[in-house]
Amino acid sequence: MKKSNISKGAASMISLRWPYPAAAFLLMCATTALAEPPADLSDPARVAAGQKRFNQACFYCHGQDGVGGKGAPLRNRLDLEPQFIFDTISNGRIRGSSVMPKWKNGLSEDQIWELTAFIVSLREAK
Repeated sequence: MKKSNISKGAASMISLRWPYPAAAFLLMCATTALAEPPADLSDPARVAAGQKRFNQACFYCHGQDGVGGKGAPLRNRLDLEPQFIFDTISNGRIRGSSVMPKWKNGLSEDQIWELTAFIVSLREAK
């Protein structure tokens, strides 16, 4: 019988490598918020509630009404899709030395959708 050229250590590394992609995928799924958006993100009451909460909790980094500051400006951002906004608020984000905290433990899904509705409303801000 022919002996393998792979050492026992290398063989064990190969066998250990396979579970990691599956574990990474499961971890990613577990940290991605999969909440359904409300029927109408343009509902004036939902946008107003989001604006009030934004100007109480988010203005320090994103500026009053999303004009920007320590964090990214959110006005006229056509590139931000509602689900991306919701996921970012829920799970937070780290970009270099900038850290946005996750809010899913402090806000309900409905409150996060209100914030999302307000940020989406800023797409047409003047």
